[in-house]
Amino acid sequence: MHIDSKSVKRAKRRSYKRKKGKTTDGSTTESSVSSLASAVTPQQKSSCRKHEVKQQKNANPSPKICQTWRPLKWKPPYLPQEKAGEEGGGVSGWKRSKLLDLASAAAQKLQREACPAHEPGVAPGVHEGEHFPQPPAKHKIDPSTKRPRSSYEGVNTHSEYQSQSNAGSGTTTLTSDPRVKDSGKLNLDEKMQLLEKTGRAKVLVLTMVYRDGTTQLDPEPKLLSPVCGLLVLMKNNLNCSTPEDSLGPNDSLVYLKLEHTPAWAQQQTHQSQDLFTRDMLLKILSHSELVLCYKAKDLLRTALQFYRQDVSWKQVACCQIQDPQVSGWLLDPADPSSSFQDLLNKHCKRPHTTPVMVCVFVSQVISGLYWLYRLNMKICFKLQSQGLWKLYSDMELKMIPVLAAMESHHIHVDKEALRRTSDLLGTKIKQLEQEAHLAAGQKFLVTSNTQLRTVLFEKLRLHERCENKKLPKTVNKQQQSTSEAALLQLQDYHPLPKIILEYRQVHKIKSTFVDGILSCMMSKSYISSTWHQTSVVTGRISAKHPNFQALPRQPLQITKTQYIQGKEEEVVTVHPRTMFIPQEGWTFLAADFCQVELRLLAHLSSDPELLRIFINPQADVFTMLASQWKGMSESEVTSEDREHAKRIVYSVVYGAGRERLSEILGVSAEQASQFQDNFLQTYREVQTFIQRTIQQSHKQGHVLSIMGRRRTLPNINSPDWGIRMQAERQAVNFVVQGSAADLCKMAMIRIFHLVSSSSSLSARLVAQLHDELLFEVEDSQVEQFAALVRSTMESLQHIDHLGVHLKVPLKVAVSSGKSWGSMSEESVTCTAAACSS
Repeated sequence: MHIDSKSVKRAKRRSYKRKKGKTTDGSTTESSVSSLASAVTPQQKSSCRKHEVKQQKNANPSPKICQTWRPLKWKPPYLPQEKAGEEGGGVSGWKRSKLLDLASAAAQKLQREACPAHEPGVAPGVHEGEHFPQPPAKHKIDPSTKRPRSSYEGVNTHSEYQSQSNAGSGTTTLTSDPRVKDSGKLNLDEKMQLLEKTGRAKVLVLTMVYRDGTTQLDPEPKLLSPVCGLLVLMKNNLNCSTPEDSLGPNDSLVYLKLEHTPAWAQQQTHQSQDLFTRDMLLKILSHSELVLCYKAKDLLRTALQFYRQDVSWKQVACCQIQDPQVSGWLLDPADPSSSFQDLLNKHCKRPHTTPVMVCVFVSQVISGLYWLYRLNMKICFKLQSQGLWKLYSDMELKMIPVLAAMESHHIHVDKEALRRTSDLLGTKIKQLEQEAHLAAGQKFLVTSNTQLRTVLFEKLRLHERCENKKLPKTVNKQQQSTSEAALLQLQDYHPLPKIILEYRQVHKIKSTFVDGILSCMMSKSYISSTWHQTSVVTGRISAKHPNFQALPRQPLQITKTQYIQGKEEEVVTVHPRTMFIPQEGWTFLAADFCQVELRLLAHLSSDPELLRIFINPQADVFTMLASQWKGMSESEVTSEDREHAKRIVYSVVYGAGRERLSEILGVSAEQASQFQDNFLQTYREVQTFIQRTIQQSHKQGHVLSIMGRRRTLPNINSPDWGIRMQAERQAVNFVVQGSAADLCKMAMIRIFHLVSSSSSLSARLVAQLHDELLFEVEDSQVEQFAALVRSTMESLQHIDHLGVHLKVPLKVAVSSGKSWGSMSEESVTCTAAACSS
């Protein structure tokens, strides 16, 4: 029996009319189509589907993109659930919808069990008498879904039953609440009024919303969900008497969609909404009153990433968004809070939070925004009372847009060179493994400290050959250590320790600095590191994914074994920094403070001998230091003497003991102790500075940097000698290192604002490595920018508004190159001797 596609389509239309109650013959809905459809062959069904798809494509031409605010009604070509079924996900659209309904029902059941009925106004786990938002009233049951018809449904944002296609349920709950004004539902006049209202608001409290329904105020999960929107609390009533679960008089809560629209959905409404969100963000960032956000750097970076084509980093350079995460860390850098809730519990008295499966989602968000405002008020008051407000407003607040701009910049990487280097290092690792097995006389796992300890000390018994040296032991079990310090002492007695040292060095470079960078890149040809402002107690910033600051400065020489008789071994240089390259037409430029810790030590101690070293700007500082310390002429100072002088200075700055110094210098502990004593006798005021700093820390309980950065030392008066000595070392280290961090941050801020306020300069700050700043500069501006950077950084010898006047000049070395690993000095820099470090 032959049945054409038109017959099948007519039968489907008749079936549809019967379901709607419009049958012509009065029969029931389940009639004539079943027998007809059962006779259709699979080939005919496929032909029908293709014919229908072709007709749909011809009937719906691709929409035009319109850059206007005026919204139009629009329906996507398909729903996410339907798309998942069509693409062969294993579950059809209707089945997926049914599963989602079942999952939602199960999640609500768990939620009811986790949040049982309780006394109104008192949440589970909250003590009697403590205030907490009341749950919403119950709503009628929707007969079509058998679920409560409520604007709060689906608020279980952390449920394990939540699927990827249902990730926006928390956002849907948020925007459907009458207290939240969704900007996507506003007409043109309402949007204009909202812009004006934003400009008049006395306080703007912000938090980003993620696709899983969480916000920046929630504890950060291991895998962060993509950003989908921004909540803005426009606060006009500055008193804090408003109930925390409702909006105060004249206060507004606005939701701005902040999500990339896919190419197939680029319709007029989406384009107009994106433009309005962009204008709202610019209005917020240029707001003259208080703007507040927890983790403000993430907000700025997200804005720059979403509107990369429309918003320049220069437009956010001058914005100041107060961030309680930064201000709370500045109060106590040794004990930073890991989340908003921890920070809130530390500084404010408030009720305990609800369980993870919260009963009231929107009320909790509103409560969090109001508590964020109160928390900021509390911390700002503490900053002012402790004399930290000027440091916060003049330095740490201005660092937020600097770091956001750094994270939004793409650093290009030679991906093919990285892969070749990875293969080369992998071959070298296998070669070193074979050499280690041959030297040990047996096979063992080179990366296992336990097996290596067995070979070194039980089979080879190398510890018996160095009786005059005290080998380090493990802390917990007091076993013979296989650390770098132990292997360095054993390498003269057997070839195995030296092989292990080289293996570890090669393995570290491959796993961390080559393969690690490749994993960060994924399919891209560039990377962007994450910069942390609040992770280091001394005030320095740190990097992650990847850690630029850990990339080795010196290249690694690798010998490639030749298997052809008579052919010489080939030496290959591996330098991970050479893999980082600027964009075409640009150049890397690095500016490095010369011996900044030693200069600060001279300033802080006022030692006349140390100060005299820096009178001659052309002198080699560490050669002069070794000459004074050992009482010989500069021409008699050897490279070993210079290196010893350098290491001793840093051992004093970092508080390293004689054992650690002996490991660094490769000498006995007695010799290291003698070196330190001789140095401190030569520069007596350095010893006086150390003793004075320790005495002040015992008396005051804290220490300060040259710009007023504070570190509290709770263990400085501990009865335990070991703990007390550690706190004393931390006190001296913080004064020097914290002061160096202050200088470096001020350099970043000044150069950042000089470039952002210039109509011609386009240089970008891309990385900060302890005392070095790395920029990407247009080729035509390298010479001009090098002079600007050097003069700006050296002028920090005097910072009037922070009361800083150093007794020694600051020197900066500037270098440039077409890769980070091949930098040569610019003509504007100081000489190599003066800038060596």
